[in-house]
Amino acid sequence: MDRKETVKILGEHFGVKPEYMGVPSFAYQIKSPQGIITVDKEGEIKNSEGIEVELEELLNDFQEESVKAETEHSEIIFSIAGHTGITLRNLINMISSKQTLIKKALGIETDIVTKEFVEGINNIRISSIEDFKTAVLDIGEEKCPGINFNFEKETLEFKFIKDFENAEIAVQFVEALNESSKKFKHSSPKERQTDNEKYTFRTWLLRLGFIGERYKQARKELLKNLGGNSAFRGKINE
Repeated sequence: MDRKETVKILGEHFGVKPEYMGVPSFAYQIKSPQGIITVDKEGEIKNSEGIEVELEELLNDFQEESVKAETEHSEIIFSIAGHTGITLRNLINMISSKQTLIKKALGIETDIVTKEFVEGINNIRISSIEDFKTAVLDIGEEKCPGINFNFEKETLEFKFIKDFENAEIAVQFVEALNESSKKFKHSSPKERQTDNEKYTFRTWLLRLGFIGERYKQARKELLKNLGGNSAFRGKINE
């Protein structure tokens, strides 16, 4: 991996624009919650204490810290910060479009979002979080049993995955859902039939960012309950 790609990954991971320092260092600096990260002209990465670190190690450190905080007491909760009414609807639609596969992958039977809830939020104009809140209250919070929207505390609780046996993978999954919903301009709630569950779900996971060695175990765990073959698109005769 070259320096340019390393800088880009760090900037995207921490949601900031890397700053080029120019001469004489020719280094890039990236602001993180734990201080300034520096990528020198040779591509070496140093943390805020000036200690050289590997990219994967640095990303994993923050991931592990996030996991520890968010899975306390078996609750998986995220802030609504960064969302709009549109992106919250995206989140619901993304889940709706893969609900059958998500339920099978996680071994759950109850719907995460009901058909009535999905239709309700897609049949009215929603722009702001206040619009979304009004829609949720009008439709009924009980129609979305897998997610709790706490508008007073401005949080989202992903109840549908709290009993998943691997807490770290659970957080990785809902974190990817949450972040992806903020990036998409639009997401369709329509669920398409598939002859190859593994391939369809794996492709979707990759779109959510489950790429590389870091997510290898997560992909394996999330695909193990599904039928088909993750390597081939066509129908698999089992």
